Amino acid sequence: MVTDMKPAETMEMAYPRKYVENIIIGLEDPLNEHLVKLVSFDFLAEQRRHFRREVRSWLVKIQRLRMKPDSRTGSVKFYYGLLFDYPFGGVELQNMRTIMDLISEEYSLRPTKSREELAGWLQQFHARLAGRLHHGETVLDLVPD
Repeated sequence: MVTDMKPAETMEMAYPRKYVENIIIGLEDPLNEHLVKLVSFDFLAEQRRHFRREVRSWLVKIQRLRMKPDSRTGSVKFYYGLLFDYPFGGVELQNMRTIMDLISEEYSLRPTKSREELAGWLQQFHARLAGRLHHGETVLDLVPD
């Protein structure tokens, strides 16, 4: 189980900026889908624990990424763009509907929030996440219950 490590205790890994971008882009889709599952669907406790573990794991991976040559974090805009603005900016409701419909179909569940509510929540989540990542702060407490 992943513990809520302090930033100084995390294992940082430095890569070229493009490599960091590629890692985050690879995690963005499953991360956002699992966040939607946790926030807008009433899954059984066991499934929720699984989704939370996955989200925590992906956030730890993102949190430990640094950019060469000076092992710095990305800007707020860097993280926010990759995790929210690129996949949702300008098409938030359309893309949210698609994700929610896919989850509903796969699990035979109806969402508990509207796509407007969920798009707003996800945007705020990623704004907070991007700020913390930029400052090298812990992010695991952001994972929804």
